[in-house]
Amino acid sequence: MKKVLIIFAMMLFSISFAETSTNWDSEAALKRVNTIGTKLLKANNINHDIKFTVSNTDDINAYADINKEVHVYKGLLQYVDNDEELAGVISHEMGHIINGHCAKQGILNAGIASVANAVTTNEYANAIGQTLASSKISRNDEFEADISGVDIMTKAGYNPLAMISLLNKISGNYLDIFESHPSGEKRLMNVYNYIEYNYPSKIKAGFKSDSYTKALKVITPNVEKRKASKWQTARYERQQKKLLAKKEKRLKKMQGTNTVWDGYFATLQYLSTGE
Repeated sequence: MKKVLIIFAMMLFSISFAETSTNWDSEAALKRVNTIGTKLLKANNINHDIKFTVSNTDDINAYADINKEVHVYKGLLQYVDNDEELAGVISHEMGHIINGHCAKQGILNAGIASVANAVTTNEYANAIGQTLASSKISRNDEFEADISGVDIMTKAGYNPLAMISLLNKISGNYLDIFESHPSGEKRLMNVYNYIEYNYPSKIKAGFKSDSYTKALKVITPNVEKRKASKWQTARYERQQKKLLAKKEKRLKKMQGTNTVWDGYFATLQYLSTGE
């Protein structure tokens, strides 16, 4: 009987401990996000008035909005393995704000909504075309936010390869013609190629995580194929030189408080609401 009671008591303790260990501490989570976010802002002299929030939602998600807020969900916070990966999440969303993607998407969505009431075949075809265009713009925005995120987190002392580790966890490989996000392999290669060209020492140092090791199984064959082809190597050099030329523009965007798209969106809001 004593043995039964002891076993039962042990079971209650283990259940209680499990419940305690998985409790959601929103204040601690917000402090963690704010600490990393503030470090990223200060290290990069970012003047945008960016704020950070956490949400008690189990979705593995994060997003930035037109109000220059970065929202990180509980599910994602429990999904990242370390602060390096979390810095990748926050840097990416900051990249959307700095590059004016949120305002641009708001303007584009308003345009798509205006054609959503189309009733003729031609108008319907035009609406489909608008949707495809929106997807392409969104995919380009994701690529740009990833690249901006790499620069932001590297300047703040975080390992940019953590971005690859994170993306390998959350990005799916799908036909991205109708998707707003590019396929996983494309995003991995976009980030890896940029880091390889701009921060080669980081590639040599590597990053210790199972997800990064798995990502290399996708990345390495592509890199070897590119290096074996003069045409692909030349294209890689051209692409990276273009991104390097754009880097100065991105740095200037960090120093400003608004983008051209923010101004356009403010005008659109005024015209639609009179406020």
